[in-house]
Amino acid sequence: MEIKFVLDFDGVLFNSAFEAYSVANKAIEGNPAFRQDITYEEFLAYRAFVTDAWQYNRLYCREQSLPAQALHDFQPEERDWAFARDFFAAREVIMQDAEWPKVMPPYDFFFLLKPLLLKHPERFAILSTRNIQSIRETMAFHGADVVKIFGQEDIRRLGSKFAVATDQRWLDGGKWFVVYVDDMNSHLEPFEGQIHLPLHADWGYDNGTPCSLSANQVHTIISSLLTIAEKDRT
Repeated sequence: MEIKFVLDFDGVLFNSAFEAYSVANKAIEGNPAFRQDITYEEFLAYRAFVTDAWQYNRLYCREQSLPAQALHDFQPEERDWAFARDFFAAREVIMQDAEWPKVMPPYDFFFLLKPLLLKHPERFAILSTRNIQSIRETMAFHGADVVKIFGQEDIRRLGSKFAVATDQRWLDGGKWFVVYVDDMNSHLEPFEGQIHLPLHADWGYDNGTPCSLSANQVHTIISSLLTIAEKDRT
């Protein structure tokens, strides 16, 4: 059995909330059909329910907004996909600045984990609702673009983070011992009872629970399991 460490990006490796807020505001800048007064706090509260960029349309749109809790059951319309295209176009403009990743500071967890990422890249994967290019460029900026990335494109194609994990056969218990780290409880819930260790990061955006773990605790778990896995190889 091989061990695989699956990591969320936003809220686990990097604090990217302000970057997403900046991109969304740039995408709707000056357009009277959209609210121009969304505060960062309002954005953060809504973002906790967002799995795809089109959903921000239902926060910013003046006439057809939705409460965040309704997003899960709502089927996107063409106007939503149009917003997503504008969102990613705005991100591409922002990314033209070579130092744009500085707006997404790494968490301490990233610095703790980076030596292990570089030493054992095959043991890790990133599973995120963010688009792959922005993840890859951020990791490269910080000298750690070495692991396989599954992003927004994969989730749109397959339907969910859980579906991506299924497609990768990570849920095949006889083949993989999977540790999945995410800061969103809603993203972890489908994995409960399906993988060996779903771990909730207490340093991200969601509320902590009695089972939430600190960066040092998660790092200790990963380091210990890596040591065991490498011994089993020899």
